[in-house]
Amino acid sequence: MGMKEIVYIQAGNLSNYAGTHFWNTQESYLAEDDADSAYDFDVSFREGLSLTGRPTFCPRLLVFDYKSNFGTLAKSNALLGTDEDESLDEDSPMICGRNGQVSEYRQDRISKSAYHSSLDKPDDREEDTTEDSEHSQENIRYWSDFNRVYYVPRTVQKIPDPAEWENVEVLTLIPYVRQDDALMEGSLRLFLEECDSPQGLQIMNDTSTFGGFIHSFLTSFRDQYTKLPCLVVPLLSNGTSGELHVDDAIGIKNVVNDALYLRSLNEIASMSIPIQYRSAWPMESWNQRLSVKVCILPSLLSSQYLCNILVETTSNYHASAILSALVESVTVPLRLRASDVTLSSLSGRLNWRGNTPFSELSGIFPFSGAAEFGTGMTSLSTPRVNQGGLKFSPFTRWDVTRGFTPSGIFTYEEWSSCQSLQDTFVSTTHAASYPIPTSFPAFFISAEGTSSARKGILSRPENCSIFSSLSTSARTSRLFSSHATAIDAYLKRKPAIEALGFDGDDLRDLANDLWTLHDNFGGENNDQDGSLGEDE
Repeated sequence: MGMKEIVYIQAGNLSNYAGTHFWNTQESYLAEDDADSAYDFDVSFREGLSLTGRPTFCPRLLVFDYKSNFGTLAKSNALLGTDEDESLDEDSPMICGRNGQVSEYRQDRISKSAYHSSLDKPDDREEDTTEDSEHSQENIRYWSDFNRVYYVPRTVQKIPDPAEWENVEVLTLIPYVRQDDALMEGSLRLFLEECDSPQGLQIMNDTSTFGGFIHSFLTSFRDQYTKLPCLVVPLLSNGTSGELHVDDAIGIKNVVNDALYLRSLNEIASMSIPIQYRSAWPMESWNQRLSVKVCILPSLLSSQYLCNILVETTSNYHASAILSALVESVTVPLRLRASDVTLSSLSGRLNWRGNTPFSELSGIFPFSGAAEFGTGMTSLSTPRVNQGGLKFSPFTRWDVTRGFTPSGIFTYEEWSSCQSLQDTFVSTTHAASYPIPTSFPAFFISAEGTSSARKGILSRPENCSIFSSLSTSARTSRLFSSHATAIDAYLKRKPAIEALGFDGDDLRDLANDLWTLHDNFGGENNDQDGSLGEDE
């Protein structure tokens, strides 16, 4: 039997928003007839029995986040027995009065989300009305508010909330790993031992709050599982997304934290797909068309369809939906029955040079026509300010089309043949349309999916076409040069840096390592006339 199962890890608030969308998509595949489905459910799900003996499929997943971010999600659930007290504050204070009586104070129970309430309707129908299922930013309080899957208890890993005086943006959680040895010996090991032959780990994490945590986690993992591949999707902070002043202590710490994590991933991850902070996604050319409350996310759409999607850019719920759609699509070959792709082969294909274990995620969502190959492709891995100007030819490309018609596939093949890559360096998978469950944002203004739109001015098609691509190129070098340049600038003000607790020599070594990574990708010496998704 070939390698099959993947163990997934999510750490951080935005990562869990994106992860919830990801698992809701996987849940939609479960609705298909197992015999006829193109998807291998065993890759991502573990099969078990509920307390009533009913067969269940639960994600092979570890979820890390601060306790207050879990919302109504408890360690136990309807399938495995509900602990009524678990949604209450487990650390509620107990105060002893002067008369010796003890008073216990509990937080109010978190109410069920509007989306979950709509699923509990007696008629069991998921009506898509603007009152019930149009989940605006105001209606979504936690990532668990739109969750559609059940978890086994060991999936839920609640991190104690930081004290009020601590800065959550720059906390590292290394002590948590050191104190909880049961994590590596318990939850993760149990998932791996359930696998017939595991592929490895697929990880998504916020670097600002969980970078140090995942670094320590992966270091321990590598000590015990030296050969299992790790695909990591780090969601970077906003440290280098705009002008950063030397006096900005939090910004400096975020940049250093991102840089430290990127350097560690170069050593311990098989392949990493860095994602820029959402404010760095390109959108300046459309700013004049934005309203006060909502923003068009034009970078993922062609100019022909600028008004077909409205996104609240400050909403984790909206931004994570698009991120999840691209990540889920580009990794879908790992979960197809007819595919022989594994985490190992995917990483090896992208890093055939041996010293470029970082890829760039690009995509078109939703895909509507041939013209979008020229204007609609945008990278979520490259800072906005670096996407213009010089053009770079990829070393290799990993393309996935979803829901393309035969004419669409022909158009893709024509476009691909015009790029400056030989076919041997391009891997392509054609898959079915991307399903859009009712938990997905209703931010499609018109029906651009492959099926008729549900009712409502802001609609949600049942599925849509997507183009998603991973590539390695010299443009990735700019990710490292931007961090190295920032750190070099900080070093010129040594007293200010040391006041923040950084050692100048350590930062200098870090900057040198980043420049080495920059050079591994060819820096800007490999500038070519070809470009991924840009017209000449």
